[in-house]
Amino acid sequence: MISHRTWEFKQQLAALPAEIQRRAQTKYKLFRQNPYHPSLRRHRLTRHPPYESVSITMNYRAVFRPGERQGDQDVYVWVWIGTPYQTTISR
Repeated sequence: MISHRTWEFKQQLAALPAEIQRRAQTKYKLFRQNPYHPSLRRHRLTRHPPYESVSITMNYRAVFRPGERQGDQDVYVWVWIGTPYQTTISR
C-alpha cells in the first residue's frame, strides 16, 4: 500500500486536538493492516465520487481517494480530516 497526504490534510491534522491526532494515527495503522476493517466504517461519499471516508471517532472523519495503482500496490491520497460539518472537498 502506498499512501500520500495532501498539504491541506497535514495542516488540518496538525490543527486537531492531540487526542484526535492520536486516534487518527491509530486508525491509520489499522487502515494499513486492513483497509476494510469494520471499525473504520469505510464508505464511499455518494455526492463526491471517487472519495471515501473512514471514521476516526464518532465525530471525526478522514477522507481519501484511491489513486492510480502502482504495480501491485494500492494507492490512497488523504485529502481531508475533521468533522462532517467542516467538509469541503475540492476536485
